[in-house]
Amino acid sequence: MRSSKQYDASATPHLPGLIDRSLRHERSAFRQLVEEHQHYVFALAFRVVRDEEDARDVTQETFIRVWKHLHTYDMRTKFTTWLYTITMNLAYDQLKGNRRKRHRLSVIESSDLDNVAAPMEEEAGIVNRDLAEKIAELAGGLPPKQQKVFILRDLQDLSVDEVARVLSMSVNSVKTNLCYARRSIREKMQQMDGTRRRSP
Repeated sequence: MRSSKQYDASATPHLPGLIDRSLRHERSAFRQLVEEHQHYVFALAFRVVRDEEDARDVTQETFIRVWKHLHTYDMRTKFTTWLYTITMNLAYDQLKGNRRKRHRLSVIESSDLDNVAAPMEEEAGIVNRDLAEKIAELAGGLPPKQQKVFILRDLQDLSVDEVARVLSMSVNSVKTNLCYARRSIREKMQQMDGTRRRSP
């Protein structure tokens, strides 16, 4: 159930420089920041909303929020933790049917975010395979806390500590909800297996 691509912060030692340049409104730096994180943001959004178009909307909105609020980012916090928190909030807003908007920025052109959509097909193909799709579908039926914990820990491969930070939960609460989520999904998959075997 683990993501085939796990983000490795140690692989991007240049990240502080990119953030600093982005804060100085260097569009090329921000585009690079987007390119290096868009697959992970899209994968997370897709696993919550389970719709490619909506996931693209969430991904674009996430990076618009990042651009607008990058000055509030605390460099002592892991960048992906901050990024995933924004993504999760927007994805669940989208899922709840909150109104969708098209944002225009005066400082950054919309064309600077066009590249967000371009490489999504490969990622969508990965997360939309039969097993992954079935697991994501089952995860969608979990209670909200269990669903969020399961998606971040088992589908996005975040550590328990990072899941706790993203969701503002205690580590024990994350572990408890994860245990219930895994058990529920395992039982549902076993039931589906049994149903298929009994089918003529």
